[in-house]
Amino acid sequence: MQDDPLQYFSDYVAIRQLNATYNRYADLADGKSYSSLFTEDAEFNIVGEGIYVGREQIAARCNATTTAVHVTTEPELDIDGDSAQQRVRMLTVLQDGKGTRNEFVASGWYIDELKRTEEGWRYHRRRVELDLEINAVVAKVQ
Repeated sequence: MQDDPLQYFSDYVAIRQLNATYNRYADLADGKSYSSLFTEDAEFNIVGEGIYVGREQIAARCNATTTAVHVTTEPELDIDGDSAQQRVRMLTVLQDGKGTRNEFVASGWYIDELKRTEEGWRYHRRRVELDLEINAVVAKVQ
């Protein structure tokens, strides 16, 4: 934990809010807003599927997924000044489009490097490690 407990808790809340906003924009497939949560030079690595670099590629990847619901747990955080490391459990479910059921798609981990910017905390490196084989996951969401 940082030397200043108030700063630590302020940063912790801000990063939790970043995660919640990420989930909402991902669920909406709002690539422009979603990519604004990353630094300009960010790297988003979905292990086994692809690495997306920069906000433009990250926005395009978000726009490609329109029926998923993203859920994350409380983060494990290590905050050091203007940078932070995060590990957070994630779950993804698929909406059927009719409002009658959701289907489990995947679980895994987000492993992140974050940076404090003028815009607030942002993902600088985000790595998605799924518990399931990537091709099985992709087949469910196509």
